[in-house]
Amino acid sequence: MRSDLAMRRRLPPLNALLAFEAAARHSNFTRAAEELGVAQPAVTRHITNLEAWLGIDLFHRTGNAVALTTEGETVSELVTSAFDRLEVSLGSVSARKNNEIVIGASFGITHLWLMPQITAMRGAAGGAAINFVTSENYHDFDAGKVDFSIRFGSGDWPGKRADLLFTETTYVIAAPSFLERTPELDPDDLAATLQTEWLLEHGDMHNYGWMTWKKWFEHHGATLPGDLRNADIRNYPTLLDMIRCGEGVALGYVGLDDDLVEAGEIVRLGEPVSRPDLGYYILSNAGDAMTGASKELWQYLTGNSI
Repeated sequence: MRSDLAMRRRLPPLNALLAFEAAARHSNFTRAAEELGVAQPAVTRHITNLEAWLGIDLFHRTGNAVALTTEGETVSELVTSAFDRLEVSLGSVSARKNNEIVIGASFGITHLWLMPQITAMRGAAGGAAINFVTSENYHDFDAGKVDFSIRFGSGDWPGKRADLLFTETTYVIAAPSFLERTPELDPDDLAATLQTEWLLEHGDMHNYGWMTWKKWFEHHGATLPGDLRNADIRNYPTLLDMIRCGEGVALGYVGLDDDLVEAGEIVRLGEPVSRPDLGYYILSNAGDAMTGASKELWQYLTGNSI
């Protein structure tokens, strides 16, 4: 029979995992500290300890900027998936808080579209608490605790009310530093001058129909020139961080990367590719039977009356 000591799980400290998960989501130690209600050095210490425990570097550190390493991306996916499953599972058996709205969305939508307007969202919802379930797998949003979810598609989700938020428009994007190093890249002839080793992609592991490099080249009457070096980067904010650091070229989405474009951190190249039949929709698990704060928040996000 195994002893209690032998049965003890070999896991790093929970606080270190929480600090890492928040820092990976925000790509910023200071914002992670603000979310967790601790000092920034505490987050740095937790992550340093976690790196020592794992024996790997989780972040590239360049001045005040941080970006996940390849190993960090793998750990981030594992930790976030575990936390999301735990949050959803516990939420399904716990008592629902009064005056709370839970929104399910991908990492990219949550941190690039929802969080910048969280103060206005709370105001529209009359001060209700707004919480998020973040996952790249839309099935995680079908749990009873999720009120709304944001998903990519054509708007056809039987049994759910779905209102369009914005249609899909993509550009090729890169950092100014990358463009300086690659004068052979011609923005006026991207399909002919893009090199495979430059291309970064988040992929479409669940076959939701997202734009991929393969589809982009087909749209331009060309063929993807070989296998991608960095395919299936697990979430869009991580992909943008890699582009900002000059790691390569990616497909940018209007509505998600606007702030980085306006700040000059990334540049849009060539002409946009629009697919007006596809876009991001907000879905209600309650259909049209929304009331109170949920109804007000829905109307704020969509501009549509219930």
